[in-house]
Amino acid sequence: MIVTRLTLKDFLSYPSEDVSFSDGIHVITGENAAGKTNLVESLYFASLGRSYRHNKDKELIRWDAEGGAKVSVSVQKKYSKHHIDIYVNPQGRKSILVDGLPLQKMGELMGVLNVVFFSPDEISLVKESPAYRRRFLDISLCQQSKTYFYTLQRYNKLLVQRNVMLKTNKGRPSLQDMLSLVDADFVRCASFIIQERAKFLAKLAPYAAMRHEMLTSGKETLRIHYETEEVHLENIAEDLKRRMQESLAKDCKLDYTTVGPHRDDIKIAANGVDIRNFGSQGQQRSAVLSLKLAEIELFKEKTGETPVLLLDDVLSELDDTRKDALFQSLDGIQTMVTCTELTRNLGKHYKKYTIKDRKVLTE
Repeated sequence: MIVTRLTLKDFLSYPSEDVSFSDGIHVITGENAAGKTNLVESLYFASLGRSYRHNKDKELIRWDAEGGAKVSVSVQKKYSKHHIDIYVNPQGRKSILVDGLPLQKMGELMGVLNVVFFSPDEISLVKESPAYRRRFLDISLCQQSKTYFYTLQRYNKLLVQRNVMLKTNKGRPSLQDMLSLVDADFVRCASFIIQERAKFLAKLAPYAAMRHEMLTSGKETLRIHYETEEVHLENIAEDLKRRMQESLAKDCKLDYTTVGPHRDDIKIAANGVDIRNFGSQGQQRSAVLSLKLAEIELFKEKTGETPVLLLDDVLSELDDTRKDALFQSLDGIQTMVTCTELTRNLGKHYKKYTIKDRKVLTE
């Protein structure tokens, strides 16, 4: 899978832009605030229908634009071609077309363009709260499975509904009966999410260990597994029901649901040390990069297509050994690399772009 063309209109810093890409590595250089990250973000936006930096779609419209913003991406797969158009109107409402047909549901966009994204901020995946690690799982799984996307959507709605019930009906005898109206569906969705996440990590683990060994020159062994509180993967639904019954009094007291996949985590250890809490920044950054490179392998295994790799300003964060190991692993992967300047010989063919005065120039 590769992006062959990207067209922007009033998207972030770009008044108008039209860029062609081929397979292989694309190095995008430019001064700070030139628009390198904005270019990469447009591809992420076309893949997932949302930004990774902005909470509101309206924020994606260029500040002095008279109308809305538009992102258009052409995608070449092994056996098909697709075109994505996303328009954000001046009020911040979004409309998406794939191959000229408007999408009725966001889930229909999943899988048209798959991306794996890495930036220095992604170290949060390891060092910050479990929410960042759950987000990593969900973004990857949603791209690989529309069923997962819709089930996760349903689960999040049920979770909000259940929490509102707990808060607004506190102390009422009818609360348990009211909760029973949502709990069966809640358990069904929760069981599916836990099962898919656990399967995903079980497949990801050996690839991540292999990549991490390469990035650390064999000095570290990476181990990851899914952490879900007192729920056994062999009998998820029954264990969830039991745990929810046991935690009902606690939920009522706290006014929110304390059991479910929204509480789960990924354990990440290097040489037996939990690096979520005790790892150095270098260890944490290597672990994240290992997870991202391993994710590419799972995309290939699941979909038969290689996703587009987006590396935003990561070269400045890696030492020479990790840079060499990274670029040695990019064969057959269309990669967008942003940096202020290329100071290192990549040792292989690549195409270079320079962003200046809000225009993308090909060298």
